[in-house]
Amino acid sequence: MKRNAKIISLHRYIGIVICVFLVLLSVTGIFLNHTDDLNLDKRFINWPWLLKHYGLAAPQPKQNFNLGQNAVTNYDGQIFYNEKLLFQNEDEIKGAVEKKDFLYIALTNEIMVFDATIEIIDVLENTPAPIQLIGTNSNDDQIRILDANNQSWVYDEFNNAWSPDISKVHDWSQLEVMSTTQMARMNKYFLSKGISLEQFLLDLHNGAVLKKVGKYLLDIIGILTFVLSITGILLWSNRKR
Repeated sequence: MKRNAKIISLHRYIGIVICVFLVLLSVTGIFLNHTDDLNLDKRFINWPWLLKHYGLAAPQPKQNFNLGQNAVTNYDGQIFYNEKLLFQNEDEIKGAVEKKDFLYIALTNEIMVFDATIEIIDVLENTPAPIQLIGTNSNDDQIRILDANNQSWVYDEFNNAWSPDISKVHDWSQLEVMSTTQMARMNKYFLSKGISLEQFLLDLHNGAVLKKVGKYLLDIIGILTFVLSITGILLWSNRKR
């Protein structure tokens, strides 16, 4: 009788553990079976702790040029104006300035020109290259560049021509650290989608959400299921006697 009592107790406790696991397995399985109906692949979770658990993080900026409350940032060849992707280019940015409702982004051999809506309207290719810096002068509305020989040039937009700059005052665009506000804004942009609900439920279903621990947990559940079967057979055989 004592032996039966121990087997019953063991069977009962293992059954409770297995039951919790089976409920989780059943619920996630039902949802996954209706992925298309529920659009689980189009629903996303972006809880900070979950993104951290999955090792997801926003990329670090390669270059950043602050423009007042705005910024032009290079993320490994993806050039952004705030959260708007402007273009992709392997070339490094030489600087960015805003003048008369226009945005100028200098690359090594050309300057991209954007209007007030941040749509590209022109590419200045006749620049004295290679460009080292781009900047402005508070005394006029013209942009300046500095070439590899440290010669400053001023752009005449009416004649679409560059001429040597004789002014001595320049406000060159310089690399700067992103502000906390800008960093938070870009992190939100890159991590806005997060993990799809389908992926999260699938990882719950197969234990991958717990990584290595999940793998061993499934092993334990498998062993407990085996023990549950054995204790069940023993209890049944004892009852038959």
